[in-house]
Amino acid sequence: KVKRAFSLIELLVVITLIAILIGAGTVSYTNAQKKGRDGKRKSDLKAIQQALEQYFQQNGKYPDNSTPTAGSIRCNVGSATNLTWGTDTFTCNSITFLDRLPKDPTDQSSTNGYDYSASGTPPKTYVISANLENNNDSDRITTGIPCTPLGYPTRDFCVSNP
Repeated sequence: KVKRAFSLIELLVVITLIAILIGAGTVSYTNAQKKGRDGKRKSDLKAIQQALEQYFQQNGKYPDNSTPTAGSIRCNVGSATNLTWGTDTFTCNSITFLDRLPKDPTDQSSTNGYDYSASGTPPKTYVISANLENNNDSDRITTGIPCTPLGYPTRDFCVSNP
């Protein structure tokens, strides 16, 4: 009786193929996660932009930059209120413009999250910026520094007043 079995080379070939498939799947999954987080960043910034435009229509100016927390929104009507990303409702003078200010999906420090920067007295322009993870994103800004607030690392995606 002859027992059939796999040779060592056949086993190594199969193991190598499985490892290649697992590696390719991991890279694909990681890229999909990055694209998903970037999509959330883009939609968050658009939602904030719409809320800021409603605020402008109501008050004739945009909110101030927050002090002492740079990069945050500060209501400049009624009682001045500093708003915190991810926790506060964008409410100024008893009017709610956004149920909750979003927070960057991976923001875990003040230099990597969303940044709001307004200019003018009273503020008539603003820029909201974030960093995208996918270096191949078509919306990523690669030249100039229109999205970089003072004192922060370079940002590569932003929206501003129309």
